[in-house]
Amino acid sequence: MRILYLLLLSATPVLGQSQPENIPKIIFDTDIGGDIDDLGALYALHVYADQGQCTIEAIMSSWSMQHHVTGIDAVNTYFGRPDIPIGAHEGEVFAKEEYTWYLGENYQSDQTHATSMKATELYRQLLSQAEDHSTTIVVTGRMNNLYKLFKSQPDRFSSLDGVELVSKKVDRFFIMGGIYTEGLEKEANFKHGGPGVSKYVIEHCPRPIIFNGGEIGGSQFGYSTGTRINEWPDGHILKAGYGYFFRNPPKWTGLASSDTIAPWSIWDIITVQMAVTGAKDYFDVVSEGYNQLEEDGTNRWQSQPDKQHSYLVAKMDPKIYADTIIEPLLMTEARSQQ
Repeated sequence: MRILYLLLLSATPVLGQSQPENIPKIIFDTDIGGDIDDLGALYALHVYADQGQCTIEAIMSSWSMQHHVTGIDAVNTYFGRPDIPIGAHEGEVFAKEEYTWYLGENYQSDQTHATSMKATELYRQLLSQAEDHSTTIVVTGRMNNLYKLFKSQPDRFSSLDGVELVSKKVDRFFIMGGIYTEGLEKEANFKHGGPGVSKYVIEHCPRPIIFNGGEIGGSQFGYSTGTRINEWPDGHILKAGYGYFFRNPPKWTGLASSDTIAPWSIWDIITVQMAVTGAKDYFDVVSEGYNQLEEDGTNRWQSQPDKQHSYLVAKMDPKIYADTIIEPLLMTEARSQQ
């Protein structure tokens, strides 16, 4: 199997100068609210935008909790971007006190699940207005939103169906999901969307996909950050969100309540980093073959035939990568707060 380096954008423009036209225009599709690395990923994305390395076109919420839109908007507002549109999960929603609820309660925001466009409609509106092959879609969670987009039909925004619209307007996808090392259990993002959802999206996607799997970003593999977030003053939005998560840990974590933020996995933050600045010396990218999925979300990499799929293989030491590439993003204050 041959290994290729993925050539992606890496230049960092000087703040105050006009942004280059080729920086990624990102739609971030996240299941923020369960795991805390989604918050780290959203924070890192804003830091990159502050540095002029990307623009944020929209945030899509893919989970069925009522407060997620408000929590996302609180982070956007903290960074001085309150007008970024947020696409709400479609279907039944539930009220649950998670860290997104806490951020929405304690930080300025004005967008809610009730007032936001549904994700499919917002996707179609934005893509219809975008230049051809200009949009990068970053997915760090279940793929329900993409499933509904791909199945969408022509509407007031575009005469194209969902797959045709994606084919015309999207540059590439960066997706956190799957397992690419023999012997590991199936990864959660691919299975939580429901039977056949991930399989349908990946089989029908007309544009290139770069996957980072469960083995790229897990703390058990050496990828973790978090302890330095304790250094932020009380009231800092990242410390507030991470702090709430560790004081009120979900049952699936197996953690006891703690007032100290502990090291945590960084799967989703890596996905954002890849979408903005690329593989560089951090990862090798396997680009021969394709990602085969089953109805239950189980995946297996097949060497033939060759499709527009790629996945990451660690190159830099995971701890060095986490400490020198990811942690500085989380320790950079929002430009609007400086």
